[in-house]
Amino acid sequence: MTGTTNDSTVLKAIADLAPLWMPGAVVDTSERTVEVGWGRGALQMSAVVGLGEIIDRCLQLPQQLWADQIEAWLRAVVAEGELATEEHRFGDVAGRQRAMLLQRGWSARTAGPVADALIPFGDHFEVVVFIGTGNDYRRLTVVRRSMLGLGDPDVPSPVQLTLQQIADLRPIERDGFSVLTRADDPLVSMAVVDRENLLPQASIGLGALVAVPRLSTVAFCPADAGQQVADRLAQWVADTYEGASDQCSPDLYWLQGDRMVQVPVTLATPPTVVLPPALLPSPRRTWFRHLFEQLFRR
Repeated sequence: MTGTTNDSTVLKAIADLAPLWMPGAVVDTSERTVEVGWGRGALQMSAVVGLGEIIDRCLQLPQQLWADQIEAWLRAVVAEGELATEEHRFGDVAGRQRAMLLQRGWSARTAGPVADALIPFGDHFEVVVFIGTGNDYRRLTVVRRSMLGLGDPDVPSPVQLTLQQIADLRPIERDGFSVLTRADDPLVSMAVVDRENLLPQASIGLGALVAVPRLSTVAFCPADAGQQVADRLAQWVADTYEGASDQCSPDLYWLQGDRMVQVPVTLATPPTVVLPPALLPSPRRTWFRHLFEQLFRR
Protein backbone atom coordinates (compact mmCIF):
# COMPACT_ATOMS: atom_id res chain seq x y z
CA MET A 1 0.00 0.00 0.00
CA THR A 2 1.67 3.19 -1.13
CA GLY A 3 0.80 6.58 -2.54
CA THR A 4 -0.35 10.03 -1.49
CA THR A 5 -3.95 8.97 -0.81
CA ASN A 6 -2.88 6.32 1.67
CA ASP A 7 -0.42 8.75 3.33
CA SER A 8 -3.27 11.22 3.78
CA THR A 9 -5.49 8.54 5.28
CA VAL A 10 -2.84 7.62 7.85
CA LEU A 11 -2.19 11.29 8.65
CA LYS A 12 -5.89 11.87 9.26
CA ALA A 13 -6.03 8.84 11.56
CA ILE A 14 -3.03 10.13 13.55
CA ALA A 15 -4.53 13.65 13.76
CA ASP A 16 -7.84 12.23 15.02
CA LEU A 17 -6.42 9.73 17.51
CA ALA A 18 -3.28 11.40 18.94
CA PRO A 19 -5.09 13.99 21.10
CA LEU A 20 -7.28 11.24 22.57
CA TRP A 21 -4.29 9.21 23.78
CA MET A 22 -1.90 12.10 24.38
CA PRO A 23 -3.74 15.22 25.61
CA GLY A 24 -1.83 18.23 24.30
CA ALA A 25 -0.33 16.39 21.32
CA VAL A 26 -0.40 18.58 18.22
CA VAL A 27 -0.31 17.00 14.76
CA ASP A 28 0.75 19.17 11.81
CA THR A 29 -0.52 17.32 8.75
CA SER A 30 1.17 19.68 6.30
CA GLU A 31 4.60 19.23 7.90
CA ARG A 32 3.89 15.58 8.78
CA THR A 33 4.99 16.06 12.40
CA VAL A 34 3.58 15.63 15.88
CA GLU A 35 4.54 17.58 18.99
CA VAL A 36 4.45 15.55 22.18
CA GLY A 37 5.26 16.51 25.74
CA TRP A 38 6.50 14.82 28.90
CA GLY A 39 7.75 15.73 32.34
CA ARG A 40 6.78 15.99 35.98
CA GLY A 41 5.55 18.96 37.94
CA ALA A 42 7.18 22.20 36.84
CA LEU A 43 9.69 20.35 34.62
CA GLN A 44 7.84 19.98 31.34
CA MET A 45 9.49 19.30 27.98
CA SER A 46 8.32 18.70 24.44
CA ALA A 47 9.66 17.70 21.05
CA VAL A 48 8.48 17.80 17.45
CA VAL A 49 8.89 14.40 15.78
CA GLY A 50 8.48 13.45 12.12
CA LEU A 51 5.68 11.02 11.30
CA GLY A 52 7.41 9.29 8.39
CA GLU A 53 8.27 6.17 10.37
CA ILE A 54 4.77 5.49 11.70
CA ILE A 55 3.18 6.31 8.33
CA ASP A 56 5.41 3.74 6.61
CA ARG A 57 4.61 1.15 9.29
CA CYS A 58 0.86 1.67 8.94
CA LEU A 59 1.00 1.42 5.16
CA GLN A 60 2.36 -2.11 5.58
CA LEU A 61 -0.60 -3.16 7.76
CA PRO A 62 -4.36 -3.59 7.29
CA GLN A 63 -6.20 -0.41 8.23
CA GLN A 64 -7.94 -2.04 11.20
CA LEU A 65 -4.52 -2.43 12.88
CA TRP A 66 -3.48 1.20 12.47
CA ALA A 67 -4.95 2.47 15.74
CA ASP A 68 -2.96 0.07 17.93
CA GLN A 69 0.22 0.74 15.94
CA ILE A 70 -0.19 4.52 16.18
CA GLU A 71 -0.88 4.40 19.93
CA ALA A 72 2.14 2.18 20.62
CA TRP A 73 4.39 4.45 18.55
CA LEU A 74 3.19 7.66 20.23
CA ARG A 75 3.67 6.22 23.71
CA ALA A 76 7.13 4.99 22.72
CA VAL A 77 8.03 8.47 21.44
CA VAL A 78 7.09 9.97 24.83
CA ALA A 79 9.19 7.30 26.56
CA GLU A 80 12.09 8.18 24.25
CA GLY A 81 11.76 11.82 25.33
CA GLU A 82 11.99 10.78 28.97
CA LEU A 83 15.10 8.71 28.20
CA ALA A 84 16.67 11.64 26.35
CA THR A 85 16.12 13.85 29.40
CA GLU A 86 17.68 11.23 31.68
CA GLU A 87 20.71 10.70 29.42
CA HIS A 88 21.73 14.34 29.73
CA ARG A 89 22.34 13.75 33.42
CA PHE A 90 25.37 11.59 32.61
CA GLY A 91 27.21 14.36 30.73
CA ASP A 92 27.94 14.91 27.05
CA VAL A 93 25.69 12.55 25.13
CA ALA A 94 27.40 13.01 21.75
CA GLY A 95 30.74 11.81 23.13
CA ARG A 96 29.16 8.73 24.68
CA GLN A 97 27.90 7.32 21.38
CA ARG A 98 29.21 3.87 20.54
CA ALA A 99 28.57 1.32 17.79
CA MET A 100 28.41 -2.48 17.75
CA LEU A 101 28.55 -4.93 14.88
CA LEU A 102 25.56 -7.29 15.07
CA GLN A 103 24.05 -9.91 12.80
CA ARG A 104 21.86 -8.37 10.13
CA GLY A 105 18.25 -8.37 11.26
CA TRP A 106 19.10 -8.16 14.97
CA SER A 107 17.53 -4.72 15.21
CA ALA A 108 14.36 -5.75 13.39
CA ARG A 109 13.97 -8.82 15.61
CA THR A 110 14.49 -7.02 18.91
CA ALA A 111 13.39 -3.41 18.31
CA GLY A 112 10.37 -1.82 19.96
CA PRO A 113 7.75 0.46 18.38
CA VAL A 114 10.39 2.99 17.28
CA ALA A 115 13.26 2.15 14.93
CA ASP A 116 16.89 1.83 16.02
CA ALA A 117 19.62 4.08 14.67
CA LEU A 118 21.70 1.73 12.55
CA ILE A 119 24.02 1.55 9.56
CA PRO A 120 23.79 -1.38 7.09
CA PHE A 121 27.06 -3.30 6.77
CA GLY A 122 26.93 -5.69 3.86
CA ASP A 123 24.65 -8.69 3.57
CA HIS A 124 25.45 -10.28 6.92
CA PHE A 125 25.87 -7.57 9.56
CA GLU A 126 24.56 -4.20 10.68
CA VAL A 127 26.14 -1.50 12.83
CA VAL A 128 23.78 -0.47 15.64
CA VAL A 129 24.35 2.75 17.60
CA PHE A 130 24.22 2.83 21.40
CA ILE A 131 24.66 5.43 24.14
CA GLY A 132 26.95 4.66 27.07
CA THR A 133 24.80 5.39 30.14
CA GLY A 134 26.41 4.57 33.48
CA ASN A 135 27.77 1.04 33.16
CA ASP A 136 25.36 0.08 30.39
CA TYR A 137 24.92 0.60 26.67
CA ARG A 138 21.43 1.73 25.70
CA ARG A 139 20.40 1.37 22.07
CA LEU A 140 19.78 4.66 20.30
CA THR A 141 16.62 5.13 18.26
CA VAL A 142 16.09 7.40 15.29
CA VAL A 143 13.58 9.41 17.33
CA ARG A 144 15.92 9.93 20.28
CA ARG A 145 18.85 10.74 18.00
CA SER A 146 16.77 13.62 16.62
CA MET A 147 15.71 14.76 20.10
CA LEU A 148 19.33 14.79 21.26
CA GLY A 149 20.58 16.58 18.15
CA LEU A 150 22.95 13.74 17.32
CA GLY A 151 22.23 13.91 13.61
CA ASP A 152 23.86 17.33 13.25
CA PRO A 153 26.95 17.47 10.98
CA ASP A 154 29.33 18.61 13.73
CA VAL A 155 28.46 15.74 16.10
CA PRO A 156 31.19 13.05 16.44
CA SER A 157 30.62 9.83 14.55
CA PRO A 158 29.70 6.89 16.82
CA VAL A 159 31.74 4.62 14.55
CA GLN A 160 34.89 6.73 14.89
CA LEU A 161 34.42 7.07 18.66
CA THR A 162 34.18 3.29 18.91
CA LEU A 163 37.19 2.60 16.70
CA GLN A 164 39.27 4.95 18.83
CA GLN A 165 38.29 2.96 21.91
CA ILE A 166 39.36 -0.41 20.45
CA ALA A 167 42.47 0.83 18.61
CA ASP A 168 44.73 -0.69 21.27
CA LEU A 169 43.56 -4.27 20.67
CA ARG A 170 46.34 -6.70 19.86
CA PRO A 171 45.86 -10.21 18.42
CA ILE A 172 46.46 -13.30 20.53
CA GLU A 173 47.99 -16.05 18.41
CA ARG A 174 46.46 -19.50 18.70
CA ASP A 175 46.88 -22.68 16.66
CA GLY A 176 47.12 -21.10 13.21
CA PHE A 177 44.62 -18.29 13.78
CA SER A 178 44.46 -15.02 15.72
CA VAL A 179 41.98 -13.67 18.26
CA LEU A 180 41.08 -10.11 19.22
CA THR A 181 39.22 -10.08 22.52
CA ARG A 182 38.56 -8.04 25.63
CA ALA A 183 36.39 -9.33 28.47
CA ASP A 184 32.91 -7.80 28.65
CA ASP A 185 33.65 -5.31 25.87
CA PRO A 186 30.98 -5.59 23.13
CA LEU A 187 32.76 -2.97 21.04
CA VAL A 188 35.42 -5.50 19.95
CA SER A 189 33.02 -6.67 17.23
CA MET A 190 33.72 -3.40 15.41
CA ALA A 191 37.24 -4.60 14.60
CA VAL A 192 35.71 -5.95 11.38
CA VAL A 193 34.83 -2.38 10.41
CA ASP A 194 38.38 -1.20 11.14
CA ARG A 195 39.84 -4.07 9.12
CA GLU A 196 42.68 -1.98 7.63
CA ASN A 197 44.23 -1.49 11.08
CA LEU A 198 42.98 -4.43 13.15
CA LEU A 199 42.56 -7.08 10.44
CA PRO A 200 45.27 -6.19 7.90
CA GLN A 201 45.23 -9.73 6.47
CA ALA A 202 41.81 -8.95 5.01
CA SER A 203 43.50 -6.70 2.44
CA ILE A 204 46.42 -8.99 1.63
CA GLY A 205 46.27 -11.58 -1.15
CA LEU A 206 43.14 -13.69 -0.80
CA GLY A 207 42.10 -11.94 2.40
CA ALA A 208 41.06 -13.57 5.67
CA LEU A 209 38.56 -15.97 7.16
CA VAL A 210 36.82 -13.99 9.89
CA ALA A 211 34.42 -14.90 12.69
CA VAL A 212 32.60 -12.84 15.32
CA PRO A 213 31.27 -15.49 17.71
CA ARG A 214 30.85 -12.94 20.50
CA LEU A 215 30.54 -9.16 20.54
CA SER A 216 33.70 -9.19 22.65
CA THR A 217 35.65 -11.53 20.35
CA VAL A 218 36.81 -11.54 16.73
CA ALA A 219 38.89 -14.40 15.29
CA PHE A 220 40.63 -14.63 11.94
CA CYS A 221 43.23 -16.43 9.85
CA PRO A 222 44.59 -16.06 6.32
CA ALA A 223 41.91 -17.17 3.88
CA ASP A 224 44.36 -19.57 2.23
CA ALA A 225 45.68 -21.04 5.51
CA GLY A 226 44.31 -24.42 4.48
CA GLN A 227 41.63 -26.91 5.51
CA GLN A 228 43.09 -27.91 8.87
CA VAL A 229 43.47 -24.34 10.13
CA ALA A 230 39.99 -23.41 8.88
CA ASP A 231 38.49 -26.42 10.65
CA ARG A 232 40.29 -25.58 13.90
CA LEU A 233 38.99 -22.03 13.63
CA ALA A 234 35.44 -23.29 13.05
CA GLN A 235 35.64 -25.59 16.09
CA TRP A 236 36.96 -22.77 18.29
CA VAL A 237 34.20 -20.43 17.04
CA ALA A 238 31.52 -23.03 17.81
CA ASP A 239 32.87 -23.55 21.33
CA THR A 240 33.17 -19.81 21.94
CA TYR A 241 29.69 -19.02 20.62
CA GLU A 242 27.85 -21.74 22.56
CA GLY A 243 26.27 -20.40 25.72
CA ALA A 244 27.91 -16.96 25.46
CA SER A 245 25.89 -14.08 26.92
CA ASP A 246 27.04 -11.76 24.11
CA GLN A 247 26.55 -14.08 21.13
CA CYS A 248 26.98 -12.52 17.70
CA SER A 249 27.39 -15.06 14.87
CA PRO A 250 28.44 -18.75 14.77
CA ASP A 251 29.46 -18.51 11.11
CA LEU A 252 32.69 -17.97 9.17
CA TYR A 253 33.10 -15.28 6.52
CA TRP A 254 35.62 -14.75 3.76
CA LEU A 255 36.66 -11.10 3.93
CA GLN A 256 38.71 -9.72 1.06
CA GLY A 257 38.90 -5.94 0.98
CA ASP A 258 35.30 -4.73 0.94
CA ARG A 259 33.91 -8.11 -0.12
CA MET A 260 32.47 -10.45 2.51
CA VAL A 261 30.81 -13.80 1.78
CA GLN A 262 29.66 -16.50 4.15
CA VAL A 263 31.67 -19.73 4.13
CA PRO A 264 29.58 -22.87 4.80
CA VAL A 265 30.41 -24.92 7.90
CA THR A 266 28.97 -28.42 8.39
CA LEU A 267 27.07 -29.25 11.57
CA ALA A 268 29.22 -32.32 12.09
CA THR A 269 31.27 -32.91 15.25
CA PRO A 270 33.87 -31.58 14.79
CA PRO A 271 32.62 -29.05 12.22
CA THR A 272 34.19 -28.91 8.78
CA VAL A 273 34.59 -25.78 6.68
CA VAL A 274 33.50 -26.05 3.04
CA LEU A 275 36.19 -23.89 1.50
CA PRO A 276 35.49 -22.20 -1.86
CA PRO A 277 37.66 -23.59 -4.69
CA ALA A 278 39.65 -20.35 -4.78
CA LEU A 279 40.85 -21.02 -1.21
CA LEU A 280 41.87 -24.63 -1.64
CA PRO A 281 45.65 -25.04 -1.37
CA SER A 282 47.83 -25.35 -4.44
CA PRO A 283 51.59 -26.02 -4.44
CA ARG A 284 52.36 -22.57 -5.88
CA ARG A 285 50.18 -20.74 -3.33
CA THR A 286 51.61 -22.79 -0.44
CA TRP A 287 55.17 -21.95 -1.49
CA PHE A 288 54.35 -18.24 -1.89
CA ARG A 289 52.67 -18.05 1.50
CA HIS A 290 55.61 -19.79 3.16
CA LEU A 291 58.00 -17.25 1.59
CA PHE A 292 55.76 -14.36 2.67
CA GLU A 293 55.69 -15.57 6.29
CA GLN A 294 59.46 -16.03 6.35
CA LEU A 295 60.04 -12.49 5.11
CA PHE A 296 57.80 -10.94 7.77
CA ARG A 297 59.37 -12.95 10.58
CA ARG A 298 62.74 -11.33 10.02
